[in-house]
Amino acid sequence: MSDASALDRLGLEALERFYRRQAGIYDWTRPFILFGRREIVAGLGVGPGHRVLDVGCGTGWNLGPLARMRAEVVGIECSPAMLRRAGQRVARLGERLRVSLDLRPYGTRADYLDQADRILFSYSLSMMPPYLEILARARADLRAGGRIGVVDFLDALPPVAQFLERSHVALGAHRLDELRRLFPRHFLKICSTSLWRYFLFWGEAD
Repeated sequence: MSDASALDRLGLEALERFYRRQAGIYDWTRPFILFGRREIVAGLGVGPGHRVLDVGCGTGWNLGPLARMRAEVVGIECSPAMLRRAGQRVARLGERLRVSLDLRPYGTRADYLDQADRILFSYSLSMMPPYLEILARARADLRAGGRIGVVDFLDALPPVAQFLERSHVALGAHRLDELRRLFPRHFLKICSTSLWRYFLFWGEAD
């Protein structure tokens, strides 16, 4: 497969155009719609020495809280504009916290095979078109006894649905259904606002 077709399959070109405009205002605007981010991190049960993959880490909002739990954290983000913001955040954290960044699209390599204790998708899975491959990769990357945490949109009413679709967010239960299939031992919480629903999912790897 050519590099161009791989980019198209992963939807990276469209996402980069979108985040090139959004990166500068992302942290100011997203707290009004990205609910449950603190709760999903708390429920991961991150402990000292754990290796945590934050897949689609964006501007790195979760990196500090995860690293302060004395974990080794890898922020994976394929948008250069967002990764630059994450890099600035990591620099402010200081060298004593173990945080690294990976620009490569998640799911395209087996570098983390059976090496992750925790994997986090915080409002990122819905923006990854090949989600079946992504989740299969996450399942393979988790060590036995590891845990995946996902918080994301489920569905929405107008005009939020149209806004999310323009923001490259895929609504619907398909991703949640696949999570349930891959992680039979799980805890699921579905939350409602007046205009949309979102879910929090924690799954255990056998």
